[in-house]
Amino acid sequence: MSEPRKDIEHAAGKPLRCVVITPIGPGHEILATEAFSSVEAAFRNDPGPFAAVASLPLPDLDGEHGRSQRRNDGIDYALANGFDWIFFLDADDLMAPDAFAAVATYLDEYDAIFGMIAETTVGGPVEGTLRPNQLEPTTKLIDVLRTDPFLSLQMGHFVRTEAAAAIRFDAALNIGEDFKYYLQLWSRYRCAKIDRILFVNRRGAHSSGPRSGDGGEWRTAVKRVFMEFIRQSVGR
Repeated sequence: MSEPRKDIEHAAGKPLRCVVITPIGPGHEILATEAFSSVEAAFRNDPGPFAAVASLPLPDLDGEHGRSQRRNDGIDYALANGFDWIFFLDADDLMAPDAFAAVATYLDEYDAIFGMIAETTVGGPVEGTLRPNQLEPTTKLIDVLRTDPFLSLQMGHFVRTEAAAAIRFDAALNIGEDFKYYLQLWSRYRCAKIDRILFVNRRGAHSSGPRSGDGGEWRTAVKRVFMEFIRQSVGR
């Protein structure tokens, strides 16, 4: 855990604490160390409103648990240890250098904060480039529903611990669990995609193992998730 900054206090007078939750799947051990280094670097660069930030590695090197269950385990840890906010960072991605500072003005108004999608390759420029034609900043669920999921939201985001605990990830899904969580989160809580980069997606290093899937399988799974979400929404 990074050393607490006692001079940083939330507007309400309470120091805010954030835990960065990172499942580590098969083949991602080395990449995960780089992810954790990026979290430390971001905190040192500018902690924003956070007095303390912890990195929580959750190994699943044999693919026994699945990333959804590992993220849920991380949510339980955040609840048990009094963390106000969670940031979900995949092991093959990097936190943006100003990620903590970027959300300072949004924490009081929103329960979950996503950023613009930036991407690079493993070994490529660490700053990444913006994904073309992606969804612009928004606070509306309908904008997410109308956008190709490849161009709307990605995992690296801040979320209040109690909101993440209320939604959680579907551990029965190996693929598509991300958008099932996103859609439920955006339908029940105050969410925003902001005009800042919070993390950089490093493409070309997907985890292997029994619970992994390729891009085509992901699209098929996400399509089913969208259809089920819309069906349930219409039936309410």
